[in-house]
Amino acid sequence: MDKITLIVMFLGGLIFFSHLLNKLFNKTKIPNVLILITIGIIVGFFIDSKIFFGEVGRVFTTITLIIILFESGVGLKLQELKSSILSATLVTIINFLFSVGIVVGITMWLADFDFTTALFLGSILGGTSSAVVIPMVRQLNMGQKAGTVLLLESAFTDVLCLVVGLAVLESMKAGNLEATAIFTNMAKSFLLAILLGLFGGFVWSLLLNWIRGIKNSMFTTFAIVFIVYGGAELLGLNGGIAALSFGIVLGNSEYFDKMKLWKRIFKIQTAQLNDNEKNFFSEIVFVLQTYFFVYIGIVIEFGTPLIYLISTMIVCLVILARIPTIRLMVRKDCSPDDKLLMSIMMPKGLVPAILASIPLQEGLPYGQEIAEIGYAVVLTSIIMCSLLIIVLGKKKSDKQPKDDDVSAILPIENQQENETAETTELVHDENNN
Repeated sequence: MDKITLIVMFLGGLIFFSHLLNKLFNKTKIPNVLILITIGIIVGFFIDSKIFFGEVGRVFTTITLIIILFESGVGLKLQELKSSILSATLVTIINFLFSVGIVVGITMWLADFDFTTALFLGSILGGTSSAVVIPMVRQLNMGQKAGTVLLLESAFTDVLCLVVGLAVLESMKAGNLEATAIFTNMAKSFLLAILLGLFGGFVWSLLLNWIRGIKNSMFTTFAIVFIVYGGAELLGLNGGIAALSFGIVLGNSEYFDKMKLWKRIFKIQTAQLNDNEKNFFSEIVFVLQTYFFVYIGIVIEFGTPLIYLISTMIVCLVILARIPTIRLMVRKDCSPDDKLLMSIMMPKGLVPAILASIPLQEGLPYGQEIAEIGYAVVLTSIIMCSLLIIVLGKKKSDKQPKDDDVSAILPIENQQENETAETTELVHDENNN
């Protein structure tokens, strides 16, 4: 049988299998991520990922990241954003600094790295992955506040990993570390990318009603998101943050028509995304993230046992460091179970995997070790996060009331309404008698 035929059949089977995993999650509490990455690892033993994917792999992962961030932004409401932005910012900064410190300490101790090399590895491993965190959050049905904080943290740390990591990489090449350049690039990448995304979202919300009159226009929103992302990257900004900002504006465009100042300036009514468009975006995200996780498993490269000892220590210490941060910085509107899940939600993704390979390509000292530790931490963090979700998910299920104990899951107001209704019914029966 032709290889192309087998690949096409495999891709089709993955979608059916992923839907099945979603159904089984409520019983098994095993996240899709873990099983799909395992499939990717198995497939990776039979193909040469570098020859098989080449530059196409990087294009695919970029498109997946853009669409996931955009669709997540669409689902964020301004009220949730207002209540979560401060907590998310504090959680992002503190966890990033703790993670960087842990990686620097362990790699200088066990891998004998110099400070700048250890700082580079710490910078690229200091965040969480949007493409991994967002699907996990949705599958776990976490509260709005917890989900929003994790989403924003993953989006913000993607920027931190890229900006700080690349700045430290330049310092490795030059032989001196410039902190001022790092902070300047961070501020520019964040703020200007947000402004560009907001502007693009405003313009598109004014044009969307007209665009809908064109036949087969459902994909045009994705097309404009790609343009906004590309424009941000060409300007030296972070395209992911621009795509997220674009989605937030489009998901909250109904608020503009309620503002008096907006009505005075713009006579055109803004467009809101309809249910068909939202469902379409959601389906595309589901397909892409299924292939994305298998792709991660295929491209991951394995190192020595010492490398995995180092990666396991890093992941365990990062989780321990997150627990007090989450408890202190996220106090309101989050249940204890959500806080516990937030503490373990630290999987890494393709951003550190891609950046970890650059020193090796550039022929810098410790290039091989950086790549091996980077890949190992990505894999270990995803596996450990998934296993902890399975354990915590089962404990959470055991705590929930049984189906026959309906009163235990009803809100107090509903219980009172039921009791009142029962009393009224009894009185009515007595009067009839």
